[in-house]
Amino acid sequence: MQPFVLVPPQGAEAADEWMRLGLEAQVAGKLPDAQGYYQHALRLEPRHALATQNLAVVFAQSNLLNEALLTIERASMFDGTHAVIRVNWALMALEADRIDEALRVGREALAMNACLETRLALAMILGTAGLADQAVPLYQAILRDTPGHPSAGPNACFVQTLTEAGPGELLAQRHQWYQANHYTGPVASHGNDRTPDRVLRVGYVSGDFKRHSAAMIFGAVVNHHTPAVEPYLYSTLPVDEVADTVTKRFKTTAGPRWREIQGLTDEQAAAQIRADQIDILVDLAGHTNGGRLALFTRKPAPVQVTAWGFAHGTGLPEIDYFFADPVAVPEEERQHYAERVFDLPCVVTYEPPLEYNVKGVSPQPYFSKGYVTFGSYARYEKLSNACLATFGEILRQVPDSRLVLKDHGFRRPYAIRRVLEAMPDIAPERLLFAIATTHPEHLQAYQQADLMLDPFPHTGGVVGLEELWMGVPVVTLYGTQAAGRTTSSVLTAMGKTAWIAKSPEQYVEIAVGLVQDLRALATVRKTLREEFLASPVCVGYVEAVEVAYREIFARWCRA
Repeated sequence: MQPFVLVPPQGAEAADEWMRLGLEAQVAGKLPDAQGYYQHALRLEPRHALATQNLAVVFAQSNLLNEALLTIERASMFDGTHAVIRVNWALMALEADRIDEALRVGREALAMNACLETRLALAMILGTAGLADQAVPLYQAILRDTPGHPSAGPNACFVQTLTEAGPGELLAQRHQWYQANHYTGPVASHGNDRTPDRVLRVGYVSGDFKRHSAAMIFGAVVNHHTPAVEPYLYSTLPVDEVADTVTKRFKTTAGPRWREIQGLTDEQAAAQIRADQIDILVDLAGHTNGGRLALFTRKPAPVQVTAWGFAHGTGLPEIDYFFADPVAVPEEERQHYAERVFDLPCVVTYEPPLEYNVKGVSPQPYFSKGYVTFGSYARYEKLSNACLATFGEILRQVPDSRLVLKDHGFRRPYAIRRVLEAMPDIAPERLLFAIATTHPEHLQAYQQADLMLDPFPHTGGVVGLEELWMGVPVVTLYGTQAAGRTTSSVLTAMGKTAWIAKSPEQYVEIAVGLVQDLRALATVRKTLREEFLASPVCVGYVEAVEVAYREIFARWCRA
């Protein structure tokens, strides 16, 4: 649900008194009562703009989006001076996937009054629209006035990973979040047993112990430890093990070491972690939903790590290590990380969904379709303007080829229109748009493409891992930051560096070159899953992590 803004009555008429009652009921979550009170106000004063706009929010909170949009537009017609009305209108349009309308109204709101609410609404909309470069300055403007803003801070850090920002810029943004949110009180010493070769207690903090893309990566570690490690799982968001078999597996792994901390303050959660005598505490969320980085600034464990779930660095000096590799974070860039980089065989790993029983070998689609099919199935928000321009050039150089774009975001007409406008000289029938399906169907859909095109500057992440597991080659661009290098890290570990481009021009050259020899690509598809599973991305990964844990804990023991 979007952060809609409610407005109190600003008069003393009878309609304002009904509006006050409506607001009280709405804040208390009594939406039917609130609706009745606002409608009483509007019977007395039909043009009461603020009562109308609060009523629109009631409809939005009741999942009646069409009624909400009709009502908020009426409110804007009654009063053209309150920017908050347009803020709510824009957020309702965003909730309804009417992105063109959301952008238009959001920009109108900002022009009327450049304040926190208008900047936040437009920044959120721009990020969803695939215009991250325009969203970042708005978040930064909010943080200049309100450094500790609870959503603008982490959102700024996250959205920046969708841009071409370098590690230095990212560190500056993360440092700003840290300065506004870190714990400044006393930190007690840790009394953990300093025997370096004993069983280690490792705590994992995440909101994604569920069916989620991040869990497909960190689950490969968390669920497969040897007896040398006792995993404790600290869940920061509500879960449902009955409906979600992935959650059930995590809870089975943890057993009595499962902890739900979503209702605990940072102080209470830190006390729980200390009571559990955690030796190494691992952040799996970073600046994403469910992240509890402020908890880590209390240093509840003697050694702290960030890895896998959002493996891009945090900016927290209290987090001692960032598990990465020389591809994701080259030596010359490590000065831009608050953490000490510890190299693993690959920055990510992967736990295949074997329960789906989907095959990893498939015929080359070209030989049945008669034309080359390129695919890009990552989140729509990752398709930058430069990325779309590059995809367009590939289509120009491969006549009669098609590009299939698949993501839930393509249910929005805006998303389709943006792609078409980015490639005005490409015949529309060559651009195919698919929306979300079940996960097994999504995996099988990869095999409908001859070659996958990784998005940039932020790579597909788990999508790149899935493509390779399904036996489909992928071309990627080596990005300006760790978020843009995940697929490069994986391909390097597999020995497939020929599929990594260092520039958009080389990206086009590699993609076009690969589809010139489709029989060679067909041969690759026969063994690609086996190569992926036999590579350091998967084989020996948990053992490498446990060696890393043993080494970093031993360093603390010697300190």
